Amino acid sequence: MPDKRTCLKSVSGAALAALLGLTAPAFAANFDTSGIAENPELAARVPAHIREAGVLIGGSDNAYAPWEYLAGDDGQTPEGIDIDIANAITAKWGLKYESQTAPFDGILPALGSKYDVGISAFSISNERMQVVNFVSYFRSGSLWAVKTGNPSGFDPKNYCGTTLALQSGTWHETEVKKVSDACVADGKKAINILPFGKQTEALTRVAAGGADATISGDSQIALAAKLSEGLLETLPSYGAIGESGLNGIAVPKDNMEFSQLIADTLNELIEEGTYAKVLADWGLEVTVDKAEVNPHVKD
Repeated sequence: MPDKRTCLKSVSGAALAALLGLTAPAFAANFDTSGIAENPELAARVPAHIREAGVLIGGSDNAYAPWEYLAGDDGQTPEGIDIDIANAITAKWGLKYESQTAPFDGILPALGSKYDVGISAFSISNERMQVVNFVSYFRSGSLWAVKTGNPSGFDPKNYCGTTLALQSGTWHETEVKKVSDACVADGKKAINILPFGKQTEALTRVAAGGADATISGDSQIALAAKLSEGLLETLPSYGAIGESGLNGIAVPKDNMEFSQLIADTLNELIEEGTYAKVLADWGLEVTVDKAEVNPHVKD
């Protein structure tokens, strides 16, 4: 396989910058929360240490546009769908939200010590719910991204023996590992997984021809392909990995009351129509009509 640095040279500078998030695309402006009325009853239920600090601290990898990414004049200001959702939640409490950038796979272990919540387009899984609570707020699907023209002939229905670039610690990585085990059990070649800390890095490896494909949430992959200046195209997903799944806000496992508060706040935003307006600003439609704590999901 070519050296990574050699691969990157084949990608145009502007397209590479967009894939890596080095240039801020013309996404929606930050949602205006000034019209969101504080709810004193909800605000009274906020944990004392958060209420006293006046700010909710959330962990996010901030490299997963359009859900969360770094932009602004300084190129370091967190923006995105998840940021707007968190701002709307805290507006109901009369507080502010602060997104702190962190490695994706380091967010959940730091809940309760470094972060109050994890808001980073987390897929809800039974495995994750063993260690954290989740409050559901969106249902998304998956898409594959391949280099335009699919030069390696990647088949999303049969990808045993392929080389895939995947973000570490994600649900998609877990599911691909299951597929790889099934491949071996059937006497086929295992999948060669190239792990990356950020999904943008996985996308860049694919665009450079260093991996056959990558897979992630449909909105993120679709946007990346659009911004890639013709370097990437999308393919549908099939089987278990192709089914839609719930995204959730992660909360420390020992704090069910706080988890329920977040769900109740989201449900008020849903009922009054604010939540739909936030999503509409990003060209999305509401995919859940109720936020739930630790909803039932398939293994």
